[in-house]
Amino acid sequence: MSEDYLPLDAIRSSYGMQRRPLKMEPLDPITGDLFDTPRNPVSDTAWACVVYSLVPYLGILFVPLAFITGGIGYAVSRRRPQLGGGKMATVCVVLSFVILAIQIFLWWLLYIIPEIGI
Repeated sequence: MSEDYLPLDAIRSSYGMQRRPLKMEPLDPITGDLFDTPRNPVSDTAWACVVYSLVPYLGILFVPLAFITGGIGYAVSRRRPQLGGGKMATVCVVLSFVILAIQIFLWWLLYIIPEIGI
């Protein structure tokens, strides 16, 4: 934002900094750029599918996606080791089976509770 941006001037005036120059600091060399590190995007997608599969009942739709993308993410991490993500992909595949069992149990409860008349 530039100095002549009026809403910025209004915000700065609420902090008692009106008409003071902006001090722009360079990036800290220790932290660097957030998007500079290479990552395995397929493993990240598998993790997102695992998180979405935690939704009760509707999450069962994301379990197969978590399993498939986890397997593909593991294959990508083997082909391109500099990206990493092999552990995350393996965890996603294992968690997809655990979540599938929990989701099947929830769907079974949805079926059995009206039959027993609780």
